[in-house]
Amino acid sequence: MDDKQLKELDKLAQRLENSGVFEYVKLSQRTGRVLWYNFLSGVARGLGFTLGTAVVLAVLYKILSRLISMNIPYLTEMLTDCIEFVKNVQ
Repeated sequence: MDDKQLKELDKLAQRLENSGVFEYVKLSQRTGRVLWYNFLSGVARGLGFTLGTAVVLAVLYKILSRLISMNIPYLTEMLTDCIEFVKNVQ
């Protein structure tokens, strides 16, 4: 091998080392650890989805309550009807 090929091979080896492939291969060989990471990932996603939904609903509630308190004739009546419909669906 000439000097140029060795330099290219060194660059390729460095890129492979920096990419984290070796750590991924080691991790994939430990099934228990993969299952644990997937479980934690699922819990984090579920918690994030729940908190995000709660925040969006709280903001929507505040906006709607302010719109109702402004007492705009048709809009207030429509929103009040919607709220009553949701309460009676149970």
